[in-house]
Amino acid sequence: MTKNLAKYLLAITLLSFVFFLTRLINLDTLPVFGDEAIYLRWSQLIRNVETLRFIPLTDGKQPLFMWIVAVLLKFFTNPLIAGRFLSVISGYFSALFLSFVFLIYLNYDSNNKNIFSFLFESLKKYWALSLIPFVVYLFLPFSFFFDRLSLPDNLLSTLGIVSLFLILLISKFPRLDLTLILGGFLGLAWITKSPAIYFIILSFVGIKKIYLPIISFIISFLIYNLLRLGPQFHQLALRNMDYVWSPLEVIKHPLDPFIPHLKDLFVIYFQYISLPLFVLMFLGLVLSIINRQKVKRVFIFIAFGFLFPLISNLALSRVFTGRYFLYTNPFFIIFFSLALVNFFKYGFEYFQSKILIFSFVALCFLPNIFWIYKVSTNPFLVKLPLSESGYTEGWTAGWGIKDVSDYLINRASNHNVIVGTEGYFGTLPDGLQIYTDGVKSLTVFGVESSPSVIPEKLIDAKNFGDDVYLLLNSSKGNLTISSLERLKVIEEYVKPDGTSLILYQLI
Repeated sequence: MTKNLAKYLLAITLLSFVFFLTRLINLDTLPVFGDEAIYLRWSQLIRNVETLRFIPLTDGKQPLFMWIVAVLLKFFTNPLIAGRFLSVISGYFSALFLSFVFLIYLNYDSNNKNIFSFLFESLKKYWALSLIPFVVYLFLPFSFFFDRLSLPDNLLSTLGIVSLFLILLISKFPRLDLTLILGGFLGLAWITKSPAIYFIILSFVGIKKIYLPIISFIISFLIYNLLRLGPQFHQLALRNMDYVWSPLEVIKHPLDPFIPHLKDLFVIYFQYISLPLFVLMFLGLVLSIINRQKVKRVFIFIAFGFLFPLISNLALSRVFTGRYFLYTNPFFIIFFSLALVNFFKYGFEYFQSKILIFSFVALCFLPNIFWIYKVSTNPFLVKLPLSESGYTEGWTAGWGIKDVSDYLINRASNHNVIVGTEGYFGTLPDGLQIYTDGVKSLTVFGVESSPSVIPEKLIDAKNFGDDVYLLLNSSKGNLTISSLERLKVIEEYVKPDGTSLILYQLI
């Protein structure tokens, strides 16, 4: 083992420790929110009922994330921790493979013809610089926030960055074995979320020998078509228009939603990346231009991988939120890392002080570190942009659901408990069902959203002698006075926006 390799392994070990420390502490401090509840409930059903392996297809969603969570549920008693742990692991491999991608990028122009010799040479020359993307990922709010949510977007991002790593290798070393492996990862990405198609396009752009990306596409297509085993496979295509505008509609109004979404993009970036880092990135770019740094061909390829899907989202998406373009985050990190390398390189030349340069960079990261600390310790006080507010505010935010489940489970030890929740899908009832799954004498089901009267089946259950409850969000409260007179407030859980989750008991 060479000295540089030993240093690299030591640095990666230390960074890995910090990564898991920041990601795993207080992992369930932020309560479950709407989509998490749905995906976790599907995972439980997949685990419990053999005939429901493809249940995500009923809502137009690919199932790989839920399949993996279903396995993890065997090892975790808290379903929210199980789902979020998968995102933590996904985030770690994203950071790790970003380091590998950057290593290849820095040494891409090498004339080394042997793949293993090339990788060893790259590590020997650039081991320290290759750690920069890992550090950036580690302290970037965009990465941190979604590393701690039970969503398939993080898994998609990881599979995308692994695919990028393989594409870059194949572009330098056209090999069939790497192509087959790439096809496998593209296929896994495709049965995670539909935007995986962007990575397939990227393989055709980045790999010169056209037959290689065709082979990888065929493999990925075969993996994707395994979903045909599910009887609801056709639902995947039917739901597409729920999320994107058709090209014909975009032609009719080309700047809408592009311009509104562009404004949303800046708000989201300033929240999840921060203004100081943008300033740092701008300075690195300016220094590279002043010093007439040559633009590499691989840089243009990375730029395409970043801008093409991002612009497509801006132009086509009906709903624009951070997690929908999370898979472009690794490309941004590569750009930022390059700017940081230039800032260090030319900054040392101009200012002749490494202490000054490192201090300035550290100061730029301080707001991010503070934000990360606040989210992990007291997310109740974190204010998110309007497009992101559903994680902490409104009916989608699950403040109080875990407490309600604990109370109901305790009641179910001595009573037959029946619980009605507003809505049939989402934070309620799924958020409550994930915590009460398998509890005997406890039944949770959805009723109409914003009910004005107590549902008849709850009244019938009460008349039968059951312990009956109604769980509602105050933001959708619409009960009549006569209905409220039959309800006793057991507990009320206030949310950051002033609304609350209210548990009523039917008396």
